[in-house]
Amino acid sequence: MKRLTCKNILVIAVSILGIAPIHAFAATVYIESSRNTISVGDTAVISVKINADAAVLNSVEGDITFKGNPGDLIIKEFSLASSSFGLWPRTPSLSTDGHTVSFVGGVPGGFSIEGTTMFKIIVQATKAGSVSVDPSTISVYLNDGSGTKAPVIIKGVYIKIDPKSSNSVTSNDWLDMISTDRISPEPFSIVDGQDNSLFSGKKFVYFTAVDNQSGIDHYDVSEDGGPVVRSGSTYVFQDQSGNATLNVTAYDKAGNKRSATYPLVHTLESQPIHWYRIIIAVIILLLAVGIYKRYFKK
Repeated sequence: MKRLTCKNILVIAVSILGIAPIHAFAATVYIESSRNTISVGDTAVISVKINADAAVLNSVEGDITFKGNPGDLIIKEFSLASSSFGLWPRTPSLSTDGHTVSFVGGVPGGFSIEGTTMFKIIVQATKAGSVSVDPSTISVYLNDGSGTKAPVIIKGVYIKIDPKSSNSVTSNDWLDMISTDRISPEPFSIVDGQDNSLFSGKKFVYFTAVDNQSGIDHYDVSEDGGPVVRSGSTYVFQDQSGNATLNVTAYDKAGNKRSATYPLVHTLESQPIHWYRIIIAVIILLLAVGIYKRYFKK
């Protein structure tokens, strides 16, 4: 397979990520809960969503804060299931005090969608009380090629936690969602890269699978048929000669899986190469490197 040059990639990126018109509207980042009143022991799903309001946006960063009595509502995990965002320089992560979720995410090429889900937060009620869940320090950027900030409206949600009655049955909205997932993650590509500012200049691969039912849980990687190791969406080659082979398996939260190999070998009987998927994956990798340098490289 012919390797894309930096010049070719930049031409493609500029063509796809071309300058979009600026609209004088405010994006809205808001919170939805599967239930606004729950009982102690119940598990609910909180969705962090955004309305573009006719503008074309490409990235969002900020925090989701939980305000209330400590321990009333604990965060169990995060899910990117059904997320419209394909680029995560910082996947949703929890602060040490357990009250703030921080994130940086985006969409290569931009988006202009109403009610799109960015990510989900799975919470469990542990004590009777009340908790407000609110977006804070939110920044939304226009897809105008200049990183212009868009005006933002934020809307939170208030969750009431009732004591658990003796005859009530504990409910788990998240388990109900993933228990019906019988679909494997979508096919994905593995793209190699090398950058002096990342991984001490070592060769690595980048991959990202999509699962719209329960979301991706983790990846297993085997290099040259060796032991399987658990990985995030990047993997640094142990063999830096450039001749290594990989098998990457993506698992969703329901245990369904999808595998991909590197390098991708095609025969006359195999399916045709989907060049557009490879190009998109390369663009996502370049954007991830650029945003990493912007936000995390000191």
